[in-house]
Amino acid sequence: MMPIRILILLGTLLITVVWCSGCGGGKPNPVSSNISYGPNDDFATRILDRSERRRILSIMEASVVGPTDDGARPAPYGVRWKDVHSAAIAAGATLELAVLSVESDSEGTLKTVELISIREVPVTLLVRRAPPPEIYTATATAGLFEDQVELADRFLDAFNVSMRNFGRKPGWIEMTNE
Repeated sequence: MMPIRILILLGTLLITVVWCSGCGGGKPNPVSSNISYGPNDDFATRILDRSERRRILSIMEASVVGPTDDGARPAPYGVRWKDVHSAAIAAGATLELAVLSVESDSEGTLKTVELISIREVPVTLLVRRAPPPEIYTATATAGLFEDQVELADRFLDAFNVSMRNFGRKPGWIEMTNE
């Protein structure tokens, strides 16, 4: 009886050793290990055939809500409300102004942009949303006592030019919840 138990124990031990040595011998799955073995990696590289590409594209198209054929184009009225922040940064850079903050009111109809010059002169830009075709109105003040009228006027002119420049760039239509 004793030799059979020893044989079973040795057989179990041998199976365990063989099984465990096979576990760590290959490359780990790159998804779980976050390791890529280059373009020849079987796990990371997958070339799709035509039917697989069509299937994946149809799945992606089915997940899109709304129109999919409306490509990017310039702003219909020459400017976009969502470009206010970017236009303020671009306009400020030309006059050595840095944007400190951009705040919006709860309705999304007023944006306040705080800037500062290289000489520590504060500049405030107030941009109000307006109905099309105007889209926005803007005013700027500069100086601690709002006495730097020339700087405010130059920044406002640069901001308006920057808004028109951003409006010429292709972009997507704004969604109703933006």
